[in-house]
Amino acid sequence: MTMTETLPAGEIRRLPNKRARIQDDLVADYLTTMVQPGQRTIQIGGGDLGAVCLKRGAHHQVVATMGAIEALQAACDRRAIPTDALSGGPAVRAGGSDAPFDLAIFGAETGFPAMAANWRHVSGRLRDGGILVLLGADHGACARLADALEHDPSWVLQGKIGGEAAMFRKVGLVSDATALAGLARVGDPARRPRGIRHGLVSRLLDRVFPARNNAA
Repeated sequence: MTMTETLPAGEIRRLPNKRARIQDDLVADYLTTMVQPGQRTIQIGGGDLGAVCLKRGAHHQVVATMGAIEALQAACDRRAIPTDALSGGPAVRAGGSDAPFDLAIFGAETGFPAMAANWRHVSGRLRDGGILVLLGADHGACARLADALEHDPSWVLQGKIGGEAAMFRKVGLVSDATALAGLARVGDPARRPRGIRHGLVSRLLDRVFPARNNAA
């Protein structure tokens, strides 16, 4: 939504557009510091955070419905962000000659089947040292993926934002077999995912055991 501010002389100055939730603004600020011009980024699920990647000059791929892709296009148009480097479709483009991704974003509303179907491609094609951003890592499919990554030596938890988002850095080789095996361990519908939580207990444990949260 658009916000305004009253100046001493009574003049109204239009402030930058803000997202509906403060957590999304915090994630957007994080992406602004991480994404560099010319990098390749990918987004699984809808949302307008891809606009940040495009504004930073990244080549951004969106894996979502056409409606979600069109919504991102519209968000970019409103902010005068060029979309020449935007591509998208219902599945990850699996071209073997493509350069690796530098950063991947998984949306909070991504269902487990869709997340699992794309995870094998994304995890294998994210470069060594690349960043994975899980939105809604405290519930649903992203919480299940966070559970798997916390026990996978190929990934290191870098930090948390707003108690809902988690950032992991890829530090080891990931194969299709290991990626799918990790999901299989946490994919039981009867199993309630723990995910990345930042409540009182979690904050206390992070303070007592700093190594639990390897913040960058």
